[in-house]
Amino acid sequence: MSLLRPLTPDDAPVFAALLSLGGRSTSADDLRAADARRSPGDQPWRRLLTAPDGRVLGGAQLQRSLFIPPAFLQVSVLVFPDARGQGVGEQLWQAARQAARDLGARGLSTDVPDADPAHRAWAERRGFTLRTHRYASELDLTRVSLADFRDTLDAAHAQGVTFTDLSSAEPVTLDRYVDFVADRLTETPDLAGYPRWHAAQVREALRLDSDPRPDWLILALEPEGEWLGTTAMVRFRHLPFVYNELTALHPSARERGLALPLKLQAVQRAQAAGFTTMRTNNHSLNVPMLAVNRRLGFRQLAGRFELHLGELR
Repeated sequence: MSLLRPLTPDDAPVFAALLSLGGRSTSADDLRAADARRSPGDQPWRRLLTAPDGRVLGGAQLQRSLFIPPAFLQVSVLVFPDARGQGVGEQLWQAARQAARDLGARGLSTDVPDADPAHRAWAERRGFTLRTHRYASELDLTRVSLADFRDTLDAAHAQGVTFTDLSSAEPVTLDRYVDFVADRLTETPDLAGYPRWHAAQVREALRLDSDPRPDWLILALEPEGEWLGTTAMVRFRHLPFVYNELTALHPSARERGLALPLKLQAVQRAQAAGFTTMRTNNHSLNVPMLAVNRRLGFRQLAGRFELHLGELR
């Protein structure tokens, strides 16, 4: 008889493998590090389903996410390929749904690879409906030359716009930057209408307390020093690419052609650091930024559908 049990610290490698099956590339060390940064009351609910011989068949996870409604929990139900078609996923789903009820969640969010219709159909049979589509894009940095975009850079400079980073910034300036980013995030398709991020949440996203790269936090400035927009990069130590976390302009600075020259500053720094690949993620409705990415040469990769279940039946 199969056994549903909580994770132990020794289960981190197998749970990381399950998450990677679902398209979330991670490692046991990264999983432990992420958990260590969470407050005790914000730890994910996780369970494993094991066979009588102790073999792990699959796992489930409930956690909070800043990219879903505040009263929702994000659910993942993950089954190893050799255990599929045996009711493992349904058993894990029932346990996760009950746990979400017990935790007071008003709804659930899940995301599935956009190239996996069977996974989406599994969720839809359980009442989930499509909310949005996001996908990754990848840029071959060896094929990008700033000289090819000289007209774009010249147009920005003709407006008196300059670019700088925060490599020598005082703590008070970094704090101001965190607030600036928090404001810009509320203006994105991903987070419009959701609560504004706290400073600690922005710092976590930018790795300011775990792997700070202030030289990768780049600002576009007016001649008087006013902040017009930003682009920011982070790195994941187990992955071979640099990640463009966001590129955003203050509403008053839009339609001035500044997003592309901002991204070019990130490209230049990534190339100088020896990276050959940059990745980013975009909401499918973020049309202006998608156009900028295409002009730079980003190619679309596999993405994910986000689905919501508004009532825990």
